[in-house]
Amino acid sequence: MCDEEKPNSADPVSKKSVKKSSKKSSKKTTKRCVEKSPLPPPREDRVVNVISKPTLSASVPIAPKKIKPQYASFRSSRKSLVNPRRVRGGVKLKLKAGETPASWVTQRLLRVAEAGAESGIYKDGIEYARLGQTKRLTIEDTLCEGIIQGRSDKPYTATLGLVEFGAESQEKIIVAMADQVRYTAKLLAGELPSNIEDVFAPLGLKLFPAEPEDIEPRCSCPDWSTEEPWCKHTVCLTALLAEKLGDDPMVIFGLRGMPGQELIDGLRQKRAVGVQGPGPSPVLHQHVPGVSDVSSPPLEDSIESFWEVGPELDELDTPISPPAVNCVLLRRLGPSPFVGGQFPLIGLMATCYQLIGEAVIEAEGAESEEE
Repeated sequence: MCDEEKPNSADPVSKKSVKKSSKKSSKKTTKRCVEKSPLPPPREDRVVNVISKPTLSASVPIAPKKIKPQYASFRSSRKSLVNPRRVRGGVKLKLKAGETPASWVTQRLLRVAEAGAESGIYKDGIEYARLGQTKRLTIEDTLCEGIIQGRSDKPYTATLGLVEFGAESQEKIIVAMADQVRYTAKLLAGELPSNIEDVFAPLGLKLFPAEPEDIEPRCSCPDWSTEEPWCKHTVCLTALLAEKLGDDPMVIFGLRGMPGQELIDGLRQKRAVGVQGPGPSPVLHQHVPGVSDVSSPPLEDSIESFWEVGPELDELDTPISPPAVNCVLLRRLGPSPFVGGQFPLIGLMATCYQLIGEAVIEAEGAESEEE
């Protein structure tokens, strides 16, 4: 039997507290009784089956660390951009990696871009050209322009400029080419010989750029500067232009301010003069887009209105300025047809033309000042 603790009846406590204390004391006494009761000893004839023995591991397991979630903002995602924004239907470079261009013109311009740009910038520019990042490629007059998409939202505008040939230089080039039949024959057939620079070297000129300084690259990207003009976008544009010139090398004359059709017309004129012999030669008419290529009605259909002036005359802007080459017509007509005389007809006419031109320019300037 276990000894139970009984509450003191002399204490002034309520009945409820007595009941609670009696319940608690009964629980404590039952626990004490269970703990104090001894267990029966195991039998001697018992059979023990060992199922597994615990083994201790050398490595102590460690609870994994809690990883905080990372919330990427728009600005952080913009910094993680590596590749440029892809362009659908862009102008692509046909030359694959590791291939050698078949045209010597393409090889020459690619070497110029490689010499002007750093190694990494040159590789990125060629990759841009292969991926087709150029949205638009235009070759107009003496300027090559490309709209190239980079990593930013807005595409960049890159341009390539070449030095133009003046009127006197163009005349010398035509004469030098006409003197050698092989150049004339190939140019008239639309081909450009690989040794064409032999014609320009004695004149102190270059047809194709040979050094990075021969090209004026410009770009609207932040990496471009006057000190470092070769960025990946200008390299991309140069690669596309090089491939274009490899397919149609006559485009280079237009970039030099000398359209290919005018060159061919000049060569044909020089050949006609050589076959015809001395005497007056036909005057070369320049090709003006929108004017010389527009067909006019026959004379029989326009006899009644032949001397009438239309309203389009007021829209013509013909500023008076001194010509680039003096006395062009006299130079084309050649020497004086009078034989045996000492009269300087050519020199006198040249002086008259010059004085008349100066007087007209002065009169035009006086009228503009009065207005």
